[in-house]
Amino acid sequence: MALDLQKVTQAIGKTGFKLEFEIGNILRLNGWHLISNRCYIDDLEGTVREIDLLAYKVNIVEGISIYTVIIVSCKKSEANAWALLSRPIEQNDPNANWRPFKGWSNHPAIDYYLSKMTWAAAYHEKLSNICPSLFSPPSVDVFAFQEISKANHTCQNDKNIFSSITSLMKAQAYEMSILDKRQANTKRYYQFNLVSVIDSEIARVYFNGDSIETSSIKSEDYLCRYILNEREEVARIKFVTAEAFSGALEEYSTLHQGNCKIVAEHYQDFYADAYKQGPKARMLLGDFNKLVKPAIISSLLRNRRSLDGFGDVSLFWFGSRNLLQIEIDYKFSDFETLELLNSDKQLSKRLETILADVYQYHGDFEIDEHIPF
Repeated sequence: MALDLQKVTQAIGKTGFKLEFEIGNILRLNGWHLISNRCYIDDLEGTVREIDLLAYKVNIVEGISIYTVIIVSCKKSEANAWALLSRPIEQNDPNANWRPFKGWSNHPAIDYYLSKMTWAAAYHEKLSNICPSLFSPPSVDVFAFQEISKANHTCQNDKNIFSSITSLMKAQAYEMSILDKRQANTKRYYQFNLVSVIDSEIARVYFNGDSIETSSIKSEDYLCRYILNEREEVARIKFVTAEAFSGALEEYSTLHQGNCKIVAEHYQDFYADAYKQGPKARMLLGDFNKLVKPAIISSLLRNRRSLDGFGDVSLFWFGSRNLLQIEIDYKFSDFETLELLNSDKQLSKRLETILADVYQYHGDFEIDEHIPF
């Protein structure tokens, strides 16, 4: 019996694959790079999972590759609509995190800010002005969901909705877990967003006191709380209808521009005083020592000086003299050796380059002994 190709086309058209293809095309046409059918191993369940679509935009700012990432789940249902059950939002709920941030960077200047507890709130405050639908607090608190039959308006279950949510948050967790293993020599910044696209209708079922109101909507935000590696995590997922996806995507493009601007601003802020004593200076001391210690050792060898007692190098900002001191271990230093190092023009030129590369410092400096009190 011959295969009816027209019926094959019709059958595939009723699946989510057509939706996935269409959403992928929209992303590409709007300048997003696309990765589809990306598979990974779910460590908790030991099964292979697939990410429908992973899209990203990337620009290089201050030598940092800035990635704005959207992980997309695509679902299609001709028979059912999605009902999102919600209640009034409690902005001051101590157990709620309405403004989660999912991002990562291996650049010390950016990681310095990402590691602060105040980062997520400050980030949302800035981005909510240009991307209000993405970073303003949700207008309602979605606490449950159901698929509703379009034919008889009965509740089915939440299986497909829950599947979309879990696939998104696990995909995000996986992608973030492997970032430090990629392109180790490239400085990068990532910011993640989760989108669940449904080729059907979305209804908001709003519970408020004794009343229940149902309205048709194009998109809704859901704050998903889950436990991952024994830590509580919060992911913000945007539900959006397929027909509204193109309009929603415009704000994600604006978001990428905002990410580039924020990284540039924090990069400049970090290096404005990174050379001074404090957490910023200490963050860079490892990289600084890797470069400056060989330079000092070369100078000592050229001048036939002993290497005994040579330890790590630190920095001290001499504010009254507007001078940066490169301090060497006190066990090693003496006046004659310090004078030799400070008069070594080859060493001075090398240290000038290292200070510019690591701390972006271009002022005066000298080598001195480190006094541990």
